[in-house]
Amino acid sequence: MKNLLFTLSFVLGLFQVANAQFQSAYHVWPNPSDTVTTQDTYDSPAHGEIKNVSSSTISIKWERNIISLTPNIETAVCDPVTCWFPIVGSMTFQLEPDSFGQLTVHFYNNGFDPPPGQAGSGIVHVKLTNLGNPADTLTAVYTFSTLSGTKDLPAPNVKLFPNPTTDFFTLTHAEEVASMQLYTLDGRVVARFEHSSSNTYSIANQPVGNYVLSFEDKNGQLFQAVEIQKR
Repeated sequence: MKNLLFTLSFVLGLFQVANAQFQSAYHVWPNPSDTVTTQDTYDSPAHGEIKNVSSSTISIKWERNIISLTPNIETAVCDPVTCWFPIVGSMTFQLEPDSFGQLTVHFYNNGFDPPPGQAGSGIVHVKLTNLGNPADTLTAVYTFSTLSGTKDLPAPNVKLFPNPTTDFFTLTHAEEVASMQLYTLDGRVVARFEHSSSNTYSIANQPVGNYVLSFEDKNGQLFQAVEIQKR
């Protein structure tokens, strides 16, 4: 049997974090969501929905950045308009007041040959922007991983603080973390970390910006990824 770990975590846009008075014109849910299954499958979707909670029609742009994908995995986005081909990395759609629609990221295992399918993993970063108010943004990190065998992957419970940070970050609930990789949003690995008993790590030498940090277990299997901002 193949064990499949699929995690989805949303992070409020930086402006929203900094300004408690700011009210977004849209909501996305689940927020966050973790899903674990034990089924071989070609298509693993992270089902989500987006709703316009304002009194006006809004235009939303989504942008997908592929952080990491094994060669057998493809990813595609379904928005309220349609389900797009994997080559489509950005689109815009409109939502009327109080209306909602799907916002789903699919991971396709092209090595799937039931049973068993070919193991694979992927990390995808998605940014949503309200084009009528560019400060109204939301980002999400989608993590997908399969593992052949009967042993489950670790639960995606690792927490990171402070975030944003200027130099160091600390992990909690990180007992299963054996190694980490730090990615830019265009998918370049700029740092690697091995487990430290202090659970504290430095990114002081990295340029200011947003990154994605992936967590691997002792077998080198991806089981979680989070977005981190360096100030």
